[in-house]
Amino acid sequence: MIPDSRVQELRRMAAAMGPDVSISASVLTRLTDDVVARGPIGQLIGNHPDACEPLFCLRALAGVRWLVLTGHAPHLAAHLEHVTPNLGNAAYIERTWTLFRQALLTHPDEILAAMDRPVQQHQPDRAGALLRGLGMLRAPRIRLLELGACAGLNLLLDRYRWFGPGWEWGDANSPVRLATTGPAPGDFGIVDRAGCDLAPRDAADPEDARILRSFLPPERDIEQMDLDDAIALASRTGLRIDKADAIDWLVAKLSAANDEPGLLTVVWHSLFWWYLPPEKQAAIDRILAMASRRIQLARVAFEPDSWSGAPRLQVHVYS
Repeated sequence: MIPDSRVQELRRMAAAMGPDVSISASVLTRLTDDVVARGPIGQLIGNHPDACEPLFCLRALAGVRWLVLTGHAPHLAAHLEHVTPNLGNAAYIERTWTLFRQALLTHPDEILAAMDRPVQQHQPDRAGALLRGLGMLRAPRIRLLELGACAGLNLLLDRYRWFGPGWEWGDANSPVRLATTGPAPGDFGIVDRAGCDLAPRDAADPEDARILRSFLPPERDIEQMDLDDAIALASRTGLRIDKADAIDWLVAKLSAANDEPGLLTVVWHSLFWWYLPPEKQAAIDRILAMASRRIQLARVAFEPDSWSGAPRLQVHVYS
């Protein structure tokens, strides 16, 4: 059963989602209520072995979204075609919950399969925080290592075209065109890139691409188009993310890294840190401190203070 601390996380998450994706926030609140009351949904997913994991019930939202994307929930799909003009419509929200609940309960096998998949929200615009952090470091050549890399969309930030206040950066011919904030990042090149994840996704695999799309709320239509463009671009690059534990992978990568003039190794992670227990967080800090004794090293993170908080950019330069 989902512990009370995780239930409270979900309620705070739903409250934080409310201003931006009000319909999905309402669905998450009702889903959480059903789980707490041991209703039909709670009976289906509440005893899952991952029920104690952070934000576990978001997997159910993604599972139903997956049903929509695969054509298994046609009535809900047709309903969601009108989501944008109905964001404040109480009757529409009520109907959304009814159709959501119906889709979930009539496809138990698919939903239980979705509950096995970790939460992977992977919009490409998140790489804007990485771009700003890299610009602050002012290193001409960067070796980029990402923890919790999912499908590697962040690792391809130099293949996108970025539009900031009075500046542009990246591939001028890129199909992925994203707005961002902050000063111009300057001139640098990513000379090597790699990432790891416990459940990596391959953008060239149609099912993995569909899973990535399933974690994006239906209200985010613009972000959906950006994600589609980024997935299409990533599928052509041949980039593959290593299936590995972050600590083991980081030790191996940093041990193999050579110190070269003008080359900065940057370890990057976003919306990842709080999935780790405190002992693993401490282990990564120690690994980075040790590696910085022989190579130029920095860490860029885009993480919240809590699951319901706003992520903050953090840049650490090791001496």
